[in-house]
Amino acid sequence: MKASIALALLAALQAGPALADFVGPVAPAKFTVSNSGTLGGVPGSAVPGTATFSATNLVMVGSNATSTDEGNFVPACQGGQYSVLSGCELDVMVSPISGTFTFDWAYLTADSGGPAGDIFGVIVDGAHINLSDLGGAISQSGHSTYVATSSFGWFINCTDCIEGAATATVTNVGFVPEPSSLALILAAGIGAGAVRRWRGLRQA
Repeated sequence: MKASIALALLAALQAGPALADFVGPVAPAKFTVSNSGTLGGVPGSAVPGTATFSATNLVMVGSNATSTDEGNFVPACQGGQYSVLSGCELDVMVSPISGTFTFDWAYLTADSGGPAGDIFGVIVDGAHINLSDLGGAISQSGHSTYVATSSFGWFINCTDCIEGAATATVTNVGFVPEPSSLALILAAGIGAGAVRRWRGLRQA
């Protein structure tokens, strides 16, 4: 029985992503959502970034505020600078985690300055990697694959954080655990099988 459970789990893992969409170790509850930096602008105008999960997608909306001097494009993020990663950022992170992530993404910015005003990307083991093209269209999309050894997540950095926010939607998420994680999954499966067998013997 234990051997059959282990073989079934191994076969499933070899056949493709062990987990699809936001379930198991990448379920919404496993992620931490945070806004960093100091967002100012016209008093009462600041809207921090948000992240909304479903079982199949993640929708992120970056921070934004009204500039105190719109004519001169004064940033609403303290220390912010247009087109440069600033301290004002929405992060959606899972840690600790080790494995391969695949996903589709779609990006749209309402920033009048274009996509350089709101940067979307991933954070792999602490390193920021841009997915959106700063010189591209206001609407972009793609398919990406990354291997993480300790942490993984997505970010929207609003750079100067004025002139409109960006929205990023992540779908078709696949996650394949690394071998150390596979061992935990196998152990859990074998343990669950043993418990079911023990209960069956007690009820017989």
